[in-house]
Amino acid sequence: MSGAPLLRLERISKSYGGTPAVQDLSLDIPANEFFALLGPSGCGKTTLMRLIAGFETPDTGRILLDGIDITHLPPHLRPVNMMFQSYALFPHMSVEQNIAFGLKQEGCARQEVVARVADMLRLVQMADLGKRRPDQLSGGQRQRVALARALIKRPKLLLLDEPLAALDRKLRHDTQFELMQAQRETGTSFVVVTHDQDEAMVMAHRMAVMRSGSIDQIGSPREVYEEPQTRHVAGFVGETNFFDGRVMQYMPGGVEIETTKGLRLEAACRHHPAIGARVTISIRPEHLRLSAPGVFSTNGGIGEIVDHVFREGLSSFRVRLETGDIVHVRQGQGEGVHDWARGARVFVSFAPERARALVV
Repeated sequence: MSGAPLLRLERISKSYGGTPAVQDLSLDIPANEFFALLGPSGCGKTTLMRLIAGFETPDTGRILLDGIDITHLPPHLRPVNMMFQSYALFPHMSVEQNIAFGLKQEGCARQEVVARVADMLRLVQMADLGKRRPDQLSGGQRQRVALARALIKRPKLLLLDEPLAALDRKLRHDTQFELMQAQRETGTSFVVVTHDQDEAMVMAHRMAVMRSGSIDQIGSPREVYEEPQTRHVAGFVGETNFFDGRVMQYMPGGVEIETTKGLRLEAACRHHPAIGARVTISIRPEHLRLSAPGVFSTNGGIGEIVDHVFREGLSSFRVRLETGDIVHVRQGQGEGVHDWARGARVFVSFAPERARALVV
């Protein structure tokens, strides 16, 4: 990120009845970025979005948009628009009328309104549906109308509140790419609020993982997935296996730990924890390997296949180690991949550089 950010949050805090919702949070979002606020219910992401939109005022801190302090500016005076989860379309108006509503409220000339509505209809691929009412549209089409209505006023920033929550799985998948295309074509910065990690991983250039009103980690989806900095991030973004233990010694690029169940495991570590410090190893299912006992004998343990599920070209295994740990293993189909049967004894192992030791 170079130059001044489009949106800057400076040490924002907000409490309700003495209970903190957002705590001393700072964040920069540049122009032309698709940014995701990701986290579980109650983490503060919706409050943060409402603060940016102007529906709430922070107790402390500043909100700057394009270098201008908008902290106390009312919503209708901010160059920010919001697409609500419910879409909030006017049922008695046509698609064209819904999209044009904001421009008409501002008193735009009729010719300009007609031209810009036509542009938005083309953008959301609904040029032939402008005369229909919302009750004549599918859920995905209503979502597109809401997007067009939010974008037609050319905001500098568009906020999207769980925009795909009401759609079924296939339509949600298709619409993710439509939102990405709309963001690219308009150049508007999008900030999406979601608890769905898959949405954030697919759509966002960068994402912030929130917990208890604060940000645990910011980075690209790949960075957050492959280099989690906390146990919360590792567990929330994607599936992972955890091994808790204490540092026994330092290794090249990482540490060796002894788990609470007695395994000796090595993992990469960004920090330099003290000998004896409590750490957690996070290892993704696709980075675990299965072999016959005796083929590999380090950085793992012997176990038994408990379950085997095949889904979308991947085999997923649940393995109970002799220590009692249950681990999840995922492998693709291809040459050299063994189709292990339920009840088979296997050695589960991983390369140290594939795992991350996280300081507790």
